[in-house]
Amino acid sequence: MKGLKTYFTYLHRNKLFTLVNVAGLGISLMFVLLIANMVVRQLTVGSDIKDIEHIYVLSNEEYSASNYLVGERLANRYPEMADWCAVNAEACNSGSYAVIDNRKTSLEIYCVKDNFLRFFGYSLLSGNPEQALVDAHSIVLTESAARKLFGDEPAEGKMLRLSADKKEMYTVTGIIKDFDNSVIPDEVEAIVPFDYVDFVNWGSSMRNPDMNNMGGTTILVRFPQGVNPDQKAADMLSFLKTFSWGYQHELFREAFWMPLKDVCFSEIMSLQLRQYNPVKVWIFLVAGILILLMAVFNYVSMCVAQVSYRAKEMATRRLLGSSARSIFWRLLGESALFTTGAFLLALLLAKAVEPTACDLLQTRLDIWGDLNAITLLTYLIGIILLSLLAGLVPAVLLSHYHPLDVVKGTFRRKTKAVYLRALYVVQSGLTVAMLTCTLYLSAQIYRILREPLGYTYGHVLDYPAMTVGSSEKIRLFRDEARKKPFVKNVCLTAGTPVNRGNNNTTQLYDNNGIPQNVSFQVFRTDSAFLDIFHIQVFDDRKLPRKWGNMYFSESTFDSLQLDYARTAELRNEYGRQYAVGGRYADIKFGSILLPQSPTMISVEHPDKVRPWNVLVETIEGNQAAYKRELDALFSEVVEGIPFESKWYADEMKEVYKDLLHMRTTIVAFTCAALLISLLGLTAMSIYFISQRKRDMAIRKVFGSSAGMERVRLLRFSLLSLLAGMLLAVPLAWFGVQQIDGILHYSPMAVWGVFGVAFLLVALISLGSVCLISWRAVRENPVNHIKTE
Repeated sequence: MKGLKTYFTYLHRNKLFTLVNVAGLGISLMFVLLIANMVVRQLTVGSDIKDIEHIYVLSNEEYSASNYLVGERLANRYPEMADWCAVNAEACNSGSYAVIDNRKTSLEIYCVKDNFLRFFGYSLLSGNPEQALVDAHSIVLTESAARKLFGDEPAEGKMLRLSADKKEMYTVTGIIKDFDNSVIPDEVEAIVPFDYVDFVNWGSSMRNPDMNNMGGTTILVRFPQGVNPDQKAADMLSFLKTFSWGYQHELFREAFWMPLKDVCFSEIMSLQLRQYNPVKVWIFLVAGILILLMAVFNYVSMCVAQVSYRAKEMATRRLLGSSARSIFWRLLGESALFTTGAFLLALLLAKAVEPTACDLLQTRLDIWGDLNAITLLTYLIGIILLSLLAGLVPAVLLSHYHPLDVVKGTFRRKTKAVYLRALYVVQSGLTVAMLTCTLYLSAQIYRILREPLGYTYGHVLDYPAMTVGSSEKIRLFRDEARKKPFVKNVCLTAGTPVNRGNNNTTQLYDNNGIPQNVSFQVFRTDSAFLDIFHIQVFDDRKLPRKWGNMYFSESTFDSLQLDYARTAELRNEYGRQYAVGGRYADIKFGSILLPQSPTMISVEHPDKVRPWNVLVETIEGNQAAYKRELDALFSEVVEGIPFESKWYADEMKEVYKDLLHMRTTIVAFTCAALLISLLGLTAMSIYFISQRKRDMAIRKVFGSSAGMERVRLLRFSLLSLLAGMLLAVPLAWFGVQQIDGILHYSPMAVWGVFGVAFLLVALISLGSVCLISWRAVRENPVNHIKTE
């Protein structure tokens, strides 16, 4: 400790150096720790599952999902399937709730085949895994769900009712640990036998032979070791075409088995299992590494800038007998000490911001909970490598120069430009590249959120109707809401543009009498729907009510090459006729980043609509007060059923929440990078100017002015910035390509964004140099010449 006294004295006397580097390394390591925790957790998803390498998921080219009865038929046909399971998440995030003593509590329910626990190898905290899901009216709760429903009382054996099943009581037969970093979504709170799907979506029921829903259930199969699951892929495809309407109509052309461990990062969608975008993982990882590198460059560059100040100390040590090797290792030890301190600060910062990071990264993090021997060893290796990276250049410089160079003053002139300029170039290049990506992503999201949708809306509140389970109560709420003076319109509808309505894929005959696959998004609603979303129907044919008022988007007729004026009805392959009541301009549903298709609006009598949503349009005014009053009315009418009302504008933003969170995260990275860069560039400018004061003094003696000296300093910084562009251009281009790969949206010109980023960094850098040099160029040259 005594040997480090001079180092602590040095840090105390150079408070700016200490502050900038501790803050820079600490903040950057905080980002790296959070991102590393996210990456490790994503790469180890499913580590809690037994024999995950032998489990496969039935998939097609669109998504990894099918129907329960498909799994049954495949199991009967292929004996090499050692075991199979089915999971259905349609009761999750659908407003499901549990009723206990007339108390209603929201509950996220997962429907599974009765062998679920055995298939995945899950153990129970209480209960028998072999028997827990055998009875159709059993339920297994997670730890947190058991506490939410029953408090500290033992939950096993307790009875409750589930919202979709109005008749039967369900018995708690087991308690399982909360799902964390599993292929099962973290939000799942309860597991029930697959029978419950009957009450959620009959199209996915194992008792529905029509198998209407071919995308609501995931089929998982365990194959014995040595069996190639796709060896009979061609036979399986042919077999599926004999009974599955999705393959018969050629909506799907592929059938294969995807390894369960690959589902998390697969581009093929799975609504029942956990997934994460691998490109986002790499973007966050690269961003974190870049910030760390910038902080390290700060540390190295400032150490190099400070070399001449520490050179006298090291020269004295050399003259007193210390060897170059001992000086070298001493400086590396100081670097290790400094890095360790910054790392401990980063751990505390990472834990403090962990909840915010979970929200931004859209995944669960656990810095303390994931600590183990391997993690600690990795941290130790990281600290050692970082210490070497940060301390190597200053250690080499100070240990290899001759002490007499320091005494004569030639050491300062040898080191004052080359290293600083190189690090200045790298740091400015990284900053410009990160800022370019941030500005580009923000500009793209701005364009996406303002893309014309084909409809407009005002202040519209959306209330869930399906959870109520009573059309009478919904109509009562509609009638009472209409009496409010601030309510402009009320609509009962099965679907809205933002939630995509209901998909109806069928074969319609085109202009040549050939059946064509057409995928409709259908909205069954009342006439208020058209007014709330300002959808104008062209050529409304005013058909009698008995024909139904079916309005079709213009792309319907374009896709079938039909002349609207001559088309009175559309016919499908089964002979069903759809009377064409009118047409309207195409509207965009869901996310505009997803494929769009024709839409149909079926306007029905308000009392005949079986609504999913109740839309309430309000006038201008105190929207928060309006919402509170309407919420109170809805809660009173539905007798306390848990619900959440949302403004339609907020629902639109939720569609792009992943993008918005990614933008916020990258903005945070970039702000941190700019802060680190600004601190570093400012500090380096201070030390750099202090090193050049002698040269400026000599030039001023020979006639140079303060303005000329300031221009020299600014020119040095500007040339370094321009050199940094050679690094920034390829990095920015790579980052923009990755962003375009995530968005799948029409790209925009990047050079304008790059120019703005460069100007911002140049303004900050040159501004700091100009301000710092203002006093230095006006000092009396004699004060600096006489010190040599």
